[in-house]
Amino acid sequence: MGILFNPRRFFAEIGKTLQLAPMLVVIRWVGTASFITLPLWLFRTQPFTQPWLPIPAESYYFWQLIFLLPYGIVLTLILSGVSLFFLRGGGRFGTRFRAVFAIISYGLFLPWIFCLAWDLFLIFSGHWMFAWAVPVHTMAVLAEGFLYAYGFHRVFGTSWGRAALIAALNSLIFIGLSALIVR
Repeated sequence: MGILFNPRRFFAEIGKTLQLAPMLVVIRWVGTASFITLPLWLFRTQPFTQPWLPIPAESYYFWQLIFLLPYGIVLTLILSGVSLFFLRGGGRFGTRFRAVFAIISYGLFLPWIFCLAWDLFLIFSGHWMFAWAVPVHTMAVLAEGFLYAYGFHRVFGTSWGRAALIAALNSLIFIGLSALIVR
């Protein structure tokens, strides 16, 4: 378990951590649905903003419970595919994709733990509001980007500049897709 809280070790031992990636994706998105979306639905909380999807705001969190895991899986695959497209590296395609998927999965997972704790605090203290959630989620997206860049640099030997650009692109995709789906 200690490997999950040590990015240097996680990326240095990427061959050993490849099998953790799917589990991290499932834990992150099922955890979000179970610990964040479910209480929001049970407390009949309204989304911060009107949903873009044609779902009434009153029942949005119920439907988000259902589509959050598929959304998270597709999002992780999209970010991995975009990253792989822009990364240059040797090795077989399947091996490279699994390594990129592990980097993206880890980058989405580790900062999420802090967001989860903060969101739980906000929900159960009665302070669930946009102004309180945004700063921590913004810091999480920045941390995700740093972890992507660090992973690309460490695992693929990508230059810091190129790794940062790919990470920034991933962060923009994450923000854009999340703005459409997640409330």
